[in-house]
Amino acid sequence: MNAAASARLLVPLCLAACLFGCGGAAAEHPASSAAQSLSPDPPQVEYLSSASTAAGFYDIVLHGDGTGNLVYYDYGTMQCVYLSSQPNSDHRDESDTSFLPTVVGGAWALADSRHLYVLKDTCPFANDEALEAGYLMRMEHSGQGRQTVPLPSDTRLFGGCAILGEDKMLTTLCQVKEDTSEEWYMAEVDFDTGTIRRRLDFEGASAVQLTGACARGPILILREPEKERRLCLYDVEQDALEPIPFDIEDETWCLDDTSGTIYCLEGSKICRYDVASGQRQSTGRSLPAGDWTEAAVNEFVDGYLSVTLSGPGEEDYDRIALCLATGEVFRPGMEDEGKPVTVAAVTPEGYLVKLGGIPVKYQDYTPDGVPFENEAFLSHYAMMDKADYWNDRPNWREFTNLAYEDYSLL
Repeated sequence: MNAAASARLLVPLCLAACLFGCGGAAAEHPASSAAQSLSPDPPQVEYLSSASTAAGFYDIVLHGDGTGNLVYYDYGTMQCVYLSSQPNSDHRDESDTSFLPTVVGGAWALADSRHLYVLKDTCPFANDEALEAGYLMRMEHSGQGRQTVPLPSDTRLFGGCAILGEDKMLTTLCQVKEDTSEEWYMAEVDFDTGTIRRRLDFEGASAVQLTGACARGPILILREPEKERRLCLYDVEQDALEPIPFDIEDETWCLDDTSGTIYCLEGSKICRYDVASGQRQSTGRSLPAGDWTEAAVNEFVDGYLSVTLSGPGEEDYDRIALCLATGEVFRPGMEDEGKPVTVAAVTPEGYLVKLGGIPVKYQDYTPDGVPFENEAFLSHYAMMDKADYWNDRPNWREFTNLAYEDYSLL
């Protein structure tokens, strides 16, 4: 089987990873400035949780040969277009600012107020060096001015990154040795010099996930063999890990990843814990009274805490969203194509929401190489007013999707 056919075999595996929008607040939100540190001027660290800016949202579309393109959802014009300097081209080669030479194995777009980033994992199963290659890329919001740092061929990327001082990227990498043993470490990526520096080894770790940040540094979930996962802060100035006193398996808290704030339950009362300072204080809000017996905290989005309240029966549960500013309780439950409608980004115009998906056909192969037609789903985004979302009114507004007019995986 040739390289193109091998790449097509990987399409269903990496499509979901390549074409997604992260839930939560937009990446413009700065990290908390309330940190207390040994230094009077702690480093500014911003976790990238979304590919959204104040003006629009970026996504990656995959092609059957393993290449990809950046597309842009413009909030002002309500159009989705290729992020291209050549609007009339076919966008299929390196001369086009939207083109990505490989997205096989998973590629993610993230953005802050200054740059657009693409993180692409190494894919050892591609059977083609060009498609296998992993990289970290930084560019202007227009797609121009690209700076690319290649990943070593023995190194895997598992997503999640933070920007240190507006110039360098922090992310977790895993080096896979010839004996298949793994070495996880905190990496500092310098796009100006094209280098990756190993800042801290996570000795004995079997998995590390960068899941948020505060002003003092990234927030991580660490797993060690035969041990429970634990939550830690990587203090950038001290170059050391600091435990965060929350049981990772406990469902009574969640992290606001861009501010470094944990929202947690103390009985029915809702508290906030600032990771940078270690201070816990009450929000002044409580869960609504009722005959529920258990509460699980799901997520925090734009000032709303999502909680599932459960009773004694299997079907006896209620998912609510509590506005911490007003104390109002909402029950959004919209679905599209049988999937929940979720907030992909907070924008000046309201919410960018992720819908059920756009079906596309693609050429797939059986294990013995026999071709057949299969179906995958492209990410589907729309805009909504905030009040409509929280009040369960499915009044989303579609983008005119010019990028997908002639799209095909066949």
